[in-house]
Amino acid sequence: MKKQAGTAMWTAAALAASLLLGACGSDGGSKDKIDGAEGGTGESSKRRPSPSKSSGPSEHKGPDEIKLAKDAKNVFEDTGTGDPKKDEVLADNQARINAVDRVITTGKEPDLVKVYAKGKSLLASNKYILDFADDGMSWAGVTRYYDQKVEFTGKSDARVTFCADESKAQNKVIKTGKLEPNDAGDQNYVFASFHTKRNSDGVWQAVSGSSQRGAKQCMK
Repeated sequence: MKKQAGTAMWTAAALAASLLLGACGSDGGSKDKIDGAEGGTGESSKRRPSPSKSSGPSEHKGPDEIKLAKDAKNVFEDTGTGDPKKDEVLADNQARINAVDRVITTGKEPDLVKVYAKGKSLLASNKYILDFADDGMSWAGVTRYYDQKVEFTGKSDARVTFCADESKAQNKVIKTGKLEPNDAGDQNYVFASFHTKRNSDGVWQAVSGSSQRGAKQCMK
């Protein structure tokens, strides 16, 4: 299926301006974003517009739908833990992943990324998006996310870990719509860990993280 490059190929310069404005005031700049978990492929997950200031820290509003390009899909498994609070963390982490993927595959709503990421994670996410834009690339196919787990490290702090399988996703040349072969082999399997913090609007934002490609624990 051919992707609709609706924003006249959302020029890298225009996109950069939007992302840089969104990152103003962020701290740090380490690359703590997954190469394909944040810029992977995505089944319409959940999206929330900028949270209402009336949402207190005890209130969590489920994200609204985030739509990627028609030929891109993220599939999230293990989304229900049985613990409502952990499920909130997972929902916001999935929204963060899809927010980044929406920008990469459609060029739309770059401001949405800063709803779910801040500090080092926001800067890393923006850099990841711009790397795609600068290369004139997007992606298509399916990325699977699984073994999602949450560990609380404080009242408003949590660690999220998960695996990503990118073996059914391919880089896509935006100008031509041509798909590049995926010959990454074991590097398609990624293990990721993110530190998230709940903000005053009740959103669990990623603030830092790391990822490992070729992760044996994810090869299943």
